[in-house]
Amino acid sequence: MSELHQDIIKELGILQFELESAGLWADLAPSDEAFLSTQPFCCDLMSFSEWLQWIFIPSLMYLAETQKALPQKSAILPMAEEAFTDLEGSLRGLFASLARMDALLTA
Repeated sequence: MSELHQDIIKELGILQFELESAGLWADLAPSDEAFLSTQPFCCDLMSFSEWLQWIFIPSLMYLAETQKALPQKSAILPMAEEAFTDLEGSLRGLFASLARMDALLTA
């Protein structure tokens, strides 16, 4: 397994931890219809934290674990900063994890 794939898996674990620590990790998945959204980040049918938990993390984990091609560019942090404007002060760890993920995927 490449070092990049290993780094992605590690960072996804950190991202999950940060979401859980911030109380943004859900026990129940969004509705089946929410997964059919065609909007970026499923923003019309999911919260951003739901999108991270149910789409972003599992999709990247699959790519990393199966050593498939990873996205070549990422800019998730600006969306997170916008989505979590009201919680910004308490999400430093989450933002730092997303910044590292953006850097890994854009390097």
